[in-house]
Amino acid sequence: MESFDVIVCGSGPAGLAASLAAASHGASTLVLEQDSMIGRKLCATGNGRCNFSNTVHPLKFMAEFGRNGRFMVDALRAAPREFFLDLLLQEGIRPKVEDEIHYFPMNGRASDVRDAFLRAARRAGAETRPSVSVRRVLMENGSAAGVETVGGEILHAPHVILACGGTAAPALGGSASGLELAKKLGHSIREPVAALAPVHVDDPWFSGLAGVTVPDAELGVAVGTRHVFMRGSLLFTHTGFSGPAALNLSGTVNRVLSGGEPAHIFLRVVPDKKEQDLFAYLVDEREKVPDHLLKNSLARIMPRSLASLVCERLFGEDFHSKRLTNAGAHELAHLLDRMPFTVSAQASMDEAMAMDGGVLLKEVDPRTMESRLAKGVHFAGEILDLTGPTGGFNIQFALSSGRLAGLAASGAL
Repeated sequence: MESFDVIVCGSGPAGLAASLAAASHGASTLVLEQDSMIGRKLCATGNGRCNFSNTVHPLKFMAEFGRNGRFMVDALRAAPREFFLDLLLQEGIRPKVEDEIHYFPMNGRASDVRDAFLRAARRAGAETRPSVSVRRVLMENGSAAGVETVGGEILHAPHVILACGGTAAPALGGSASGLELAKKLGHSIREPVAALAPVHVDDPWFSGLAGVTVPDAELGVAVGTRHVFMRGSLLFTHTGFSGPAALNLSGTVNRVLSGGEPAHIFLRVVPDKKEQDLFAYLVDEREKVPDHLLKNSLARIMPRSLASLVCERLFGEDFHSKRLTNAGAHELAHLLDRMPFTVSAQASMDEAMAMDGGVLLKEVDPRTMESRLAKGVHFAGEILDLTGPTGGFNIQFALSSGRLAGLAASGAL
């Protein structure tokens, strides 16, 4: 029977960062990966380009994860983005910033980010074993003692890091295996739903707009008596919406749907203009250019194809501005300010880039990522109930929480 100081379950960004941290501080470290390929999902992120971090200030970074974002204070302190930027440079990977926000590898290959962490971890002494699934974490006297693999092998270690990821993207290795290991240890799991996924509406009357992008839109959903809105680029699809605004809202939409009721969502196609502003704009257009087609006036503030479709649905084809009554202007302004849709079906995990849900944060010590229920067991990354928006947030959290877990498990803190 083999013994190690630290066993890391999972080879995504959290697992690689954890193994590098532990091995670099003298801990004999073993990484077990159930997939045949190390870091498969990491290699596919960002359409294979890997948006691994961003330039957002740490306070705003945490705020993007919602009310529980402060959980990652210690993780970001132990491993800020600058640490990983320096690591990549040391490994010959030059980061670049796009849109003044998003970090990608200069060469555009996500696999190079994986390779950089893997090389550094192996050079520090970490061992990796793909195609090995863990059946359970072994405990002795309330403390971690190692793992038992599905093949029946016993591997000893006083520290086990569960960085197994989540259920999203099963084709890339996503599964509930880590959540099941956590359950066996007595941990509570917030039931996962798909996040960072498309939103499919019941009546996509706009399906003819598939491929059209609104550069700046706001998509919202009713959650009880309040509304949650996400703003950003929005892409029309044959069945609904995609793009950052939809992807970032999808976890909330699917959480509402998990309660058994349809979700009511709202689209604001001109988020900088309130309903009264839109009404004033329409009346002004009627006075200034009465003989112009109304759809041409709308096309100055939204995509032309969407403007044409909205006008056709409300007023018929080739409707002139001079025919627009005040009542009609109010109706159109209200529609543009809050265009309603109903969603009855959740997106599948096959479509998702992340899951919303996981191990409850109250059962994990944020200073060490150690379980409050099982001494010597640490968590990192997507397995935790903390999901951020697109744009490098989730990978950065996975890297930072993984490094903190590895430092704690190796005794370096």
